[in-house]
Amino acid sequence: MNHTLLRCCALLLLLGGGVFGVRPAHAVGITCKVASMTPMSFGSVDPQSTQTDSTATLSYTCENDGLSERTVRICFHIGEPYNGPRNPRQMEDGSSNKLNFQLYRDAARSIVWGSAFSGSDTPLVVSLTMPGRVFLSNPIVIRSGTATMYGRVMGAQPNVMPGAYMRIYAAVDTAVTSRDRIGDEAPASCGTADPETRFPFNVSANVVNKCTVTASPLDFGTNPGLLNTAVNASTTLAVQCSNTTPYNVGLDAGHNGGGDIGARKMVLGGNSVGYQLYRDTGRTQVWGNTIGTNTVAGTGNGNPQSLTVYGTVPPQTTPPAGTYNDVVIVTVTY
Repeated sequence: MNHTLLRCCALLLLLGGGVFGVRPAHAVGITCKVASMTPMSFGSVDPQSTQTDSTATLSYTCENDGLSERTVRICFHIGEPYNGPRNPRQMEDGSSNKLNFQLYRDAARSIVWGSAFSGSDTPLVVSLTMPGRVFLSNPIVIRSGTATMYGRVMGAQPNVMPGAYMRIYAAVDTAVTSRDRIGDEAPASCGTADPETRFPFNVSANVVNKCTVTASPLDFGTNPGLLNTAVNASTTLAVQCSNTTPYNVGLDAGHNGGGDIGARKMVLGGNSVGYQLYRDTGRTQVWGNTIGTNTVAGTGNGNPQSLTVYGTVPPQTTPPAGTYNDVVIVTVTY
């Protein structure tokens, strides 16, 4: 009887040892992954004169598989593909023309979003405190978050060609590193990169064709006496069109010409003074608004281009003294 009891006890001890000996090991700590990254799309831009801002959104999730409250420090890195310029960054069109832009960590667009692995060591840093599971039987604690990327296409790029521009940030150009520890204080660094956690995205913009024009008044001055000799004067137009954009500049008949460029006149009440506008210094080529006939053609280079308007008041019957005016509309077709 005693021998039987001893054998039974030995068997129970062996069974107990077997149950505790095969308990699976548990990973302890926080792991973070990027769920998605939206494109940075600037849409249509006019870098001749103005900057254009846009944003993109990075979404991430973190899991705490440990039993204790832990705080993780996450770094999101963006390097520059092809070892290209970093400040400013550059998009390219199909002909390798460049468009300057930048990606930032802050809404003020003052801190470049960079990478510890290339260029500016300024990755986006996020800290997150997560409760523990308390018991192994509890579900893994999951938290989600988002980060905003702030982009800007710089202004004052007059020589940029119109067209579609893009920069592709492949998986190899991005990285996520993280480190965590028990408690509510984040570690001082982000640790090493997880080769499986990347967030590739594209940056795009479309540079539009655009022309602007400014004009200075044409002043024939003060003319004492009779209009028995021609009075000449000139002024300038400043035309600014996108690089390589062809354009035509036309001048209408004025408010008082009745649509006839040959009948331009300045008026004061019921009185008038006839005048004419020309494209050449010899004042033989009237400047009108019929493309291919009497307009002035050019090709933009992104900078203001000066065109001279030559005016003449021909000899005519002198009207009563006073200030005579007309308004001429300048049209740029491109």
